[in-house]
Amino acid sequence: MLTTAQQKVKQELEELHIYALAHPNNKPVISRKRRSNKKWMLTITAIILLIMTCILLFKVDWNQNEISVTSYLTNIHDYNEQSEQILTGFLTGNSENLEQSKVQQEKLLIKVTNLKSADNFHEYHQDIITVFKHRLDMMTSYKDPSHSDQVQIKRSLIELSVMQELAADSLIKGLEQEKIKYKQIENGTIQYWINSKSYSLKN
Repeated sequence: MLTTAQQKVKQELEELHIYALAHPNNKPVISRKRRSNKKWMLTITAIILLIMTCILLFKVDWNQNEISVTSYLTNIHDYNEQSEQILTGFLTGNSENLEQSKVQQEKLLIKVTNLKSADNFHEYHQDIITVFKHRLDMMTSYKDPSHSDQVQIKRSLIELSVMQELAADSLIKGLEQEKIKYKQIENGTIQYWINSKSYSLKN
């Protein structure tokens, strides 16, 4: 014989069994609040991932641009120094082989012309090519400077100086656009720094 409490438990179990047979596909109801929280978490995670991806892409692009500018300016600096030395040696008669000096100047002009200019230095690139061409023209025109018209040589040197000033102006524009530290010295030389290393361009 069942007690009253036992009969009540038995009755509730039977009712639950009957309800389960009548509604076999019913699933437990997930609260709307819980579903909403999960959706917000996924949205926030997606936004954070998107921001991080954009930052990484920007950083990679910025680094590549910095490498491109650094490589371009250091190459131009080296070629320009060599070109100046060749012309100076040619004009002062210190070149052992004048024809060989001219060939070296031609090679430097080809190197500079073929050098890919960095984004903000296209104008400077054209100006510095003009400087190299003028140096080569001088070496071609005055095959033997010691026996050439000195007035004409001086005129060519003045023209060269003007071209170098134009190149210096366009270099400053590029440095300012790239936010590269520089200063202009009294003698007209532009000194600039890339990765803490100093470079200069003489007018």
